[in-house]
Amino acid sequence: MKKVTLSIAAISLMLSITSCGNDEAASSATETKTLNVETYKVIEQSFNSELVTTANLMAEEQVDLMAPVTGQVLNIYFKEGQNIKKGQTIVRLDDRSWKAELLGVNAEFSSSEKEYQRKLQLLDVGGSSQEEVDLAYSKVQTLQSKMQQLQVNINLANVVAPFSGQLGMRNFSEGAFLQQGDLITSLTANENIKVDFSVAQAYKNSIKIDKKVIVVVDGDSLAATIYAISPSVNQETRMITVRAMLELTKNQSVLPGTYAEVILPINAIDDALLVPTQAVVPSITEQTVYVYNNGKAERRVVTLGNRTADKVHVLTGIKAGEVILTTGLLAVKDGMSISIKEPK
Repeated sequence: MKKVTLSIAAISLMLSITSCGNDEAASSATETKTLNVETYKVIEQSFNSELVTTANLMAEEQVDLMAPVTGQVLNIYFKEGQNIKKGQTIVRLDDRSWKAELLGVNAEFSSSEKEYQRKLQLLDVGGSSQEEVDLAYSKVQTLQSKMQQLQVNINLANVVAPFSGQLGMRNFSEGAFLQQGDLITSLTANENIKVDFSVAQAYKNSIKIDKKVIVVVDGDSLAATIYAISPSVNQETRMITVRAMLELTKNQSVLPGTYAEVILPINAIDDALLVPTQAVVPSITEQTVYVYNNGKAERRVVTLGNRTADKVHVLTGIKAGEVILTTGLLAVKDGMSISIKEPK
């Protein structure tokens, strides 16, 4: 019986030693397991938060040209969509009756002017009275005023471009009769484009004359410079109207009325800590990152600010110079051994 007891004890001891050895090996394997990850070194850098708002693109100058007087269209001097220069005649309305009347008034004015000068000379020698001189002068003034009015009508009947630009469409032909105020065509100067947008009064300190903004048009990002700010806040919307001028090159063209968005930088920060968005592990209650600390991953809870397209501003939780993990975030655990590539 003693031999059997000793044999059982010996076997139990051997199994115990073997089991301990296996546990230590497993524990050792766990401790030596490492995760290979990519990282990002946090540095201080300039950061502008951005406000995105819709914008209205307008031509630098645009006007609807209306018939200034009533009359028949005698001549049309433009083609639809044509580029014209300032002062170029666009349409001539019937001005023949005014021109004919002006000839008669001119002749009468010339005769009255001579009569006035004659009576003025006779007044010095007693050949006429002051009353006669005054009446002659009054007639000269009346005729002169009539001449000026006729010339104004003639000028109005010949419609000219008030500035250089591109003409629009027309819906009439030569011989048509236009009433005063009827639309002739539109004229647009679109070499320079104005950008109108509005911002909430809370951002009034972020808008300044000569400040640059980004205008996104059809997927292209174009620069614009603020040149005018409304002096008051709209009482209904509590918004401030801002106007900028789009900076276009010779090869760029943007049509007024095109849908656009304005990206306005606000709250500039010189020492912001920006990290790639993929480095942040979100949860319902908190946001975390993993910091590389002496060969191990250290979990940190962070507070986030505004974002860009690929980075996020970290307000608290990390410091400049620290290295954070950007890959392996689904497998990493706090305190896990990690091996890293060179920080990006």
